[in-house]
Amino acid sequence: MQKIEYRAVDWKATGRNLQNLRLNNYNLRKYVCWQLRSGNNNCEGNCDSCKLDMDNHISQSELARVFYLDSESRIVNWEKGRARPTISDLLHYAEICRIPLEQVLIFEGNSQIKNKEQ
Repeated sequence: MQKIEYRAVDWKATGRNLQNLRLNNYNLRKYVCWQLRSGNNNCEGNCDSCKLDMDNHISQSELARVFYLDSESRIVNWEKGRARPTISDLLHYAEICRIPLEQVLIFEGNSQIKNKEQ
């Protein structure tokens, strides 16, 4: 038998982390800006020469539109730890932010060890 470490996700801490990423991750802001503005007169398609102020954070509503969610309440619930995003949404989030998934999820402080047959 092999010991496998089991780590539970702290969804409230993960939600706070998602909020922090929404407010502070430059790659996420750039992606959301590009997704929402490409194809109209406000976007030339080249984020590196963009004239829009990338220091502004994105709203929950803007992020919901990028994730094709029907309302911002899902983002609110993710950020408050009341609802869990799908693994697909978390992977998308990590990819957009250009960070590993392990930096998106926050695990509970006390790890548990479970025995599992191989």
